[in-house]
Amino acid sequence: MRTQRWTPRSVLLVVVLLAVSFIYLYPFLWPVFSSFKSSNEMYTAGFKLWPEHWTTENYGRAWTTANFSRYLFNSVFYSTASTAITVISAALAGYTLARYKFPGSRLIGMLILAFLFMPTATSVLPVFELIQTIGLLNTVWGVLLALTGGVGFSTLLFRGYFGAIPQELFDAAAIDGAGFFRTFRLIFPLAKPIIATTAILGFTSSWQEYFVPLIFTLGDPDLRTVSVGLRAFTQQYSVDLSGFAAAVTLSMVPIVAVFLFFQRYFIEGLSGAVKD
Repeated sequence: MRTQRWTPRSVLLVVVLLAVSFIYLYPFLWPVFSSFKSSNEMYTAGFKLWPEHWTTENYGRAWTTANFSRYLFNSVFYSTASTAITVISAALAGYTLARYKFPGSRLIGMLILAFLFMPTATSVLPVFELIQTIGLLNTVWGVLLALTGGVGFSTLLFRGYFGAIPQELFDAAAIDGAGFFRTFRLIFPLAKPIIATTAILGFTSSWQEYFVPLIFTLGDPDLRTVSVGLRAFTQQYSVDLSGFAAAVTLSMVPIVAVFLFFQRYFIEGLSGAVKD
């Protein structure tokens, strides 16, 4: 067995990499450790992470007093539902564009690519008018429809994946008499890398969105999401930093859980790999 020889140069490299890693991790570690500090220690600890006196009362205050339990439930529901809608709709659209040639199919692909470069703020007003017209303003379903986005980019991912699948699979399905939806149901499970990539990107985008849920929940604060609910810790002349840190820590848990669950296929999906 070959042993690793540590030279002064390799030791210095490891130290530098650890220092750089800590710099990048510090913004994520700060709310985790600060959530266990008292309100007084938050203002006196400075950059020190480790609490002198550990306390969990910040989580209780964030969960109940600031109504963060409701905001967390809303975010989980919106993000999960919008991700499911995005995956299914993008998969169907990408499958259609990849396997069927019809008049205007190339134009649709070009328009999807063009819309990717449009800022989200440019579409807020027409979406607001549409949701208000159909009577879903200040409702759960109205917020869900407004948050469902990223279909364009996901459609391009699915189109590239389905376009790379051997034609023999589709010919075999056609010989067996499979139609459009039956063939799609047979092919869709093969797209695990793209499904995982779309799920992670869609869930993260919906979870972190602030501007859209803020506008569509002005009439009903109980519909707010985590990102909007964090404002509850900011008063006119003071900020509850310890409670804010506890809320931020709670808001990071679902994102980390989703990434850990789908990370096996995430890199494969971005690289366009095919996994049976």
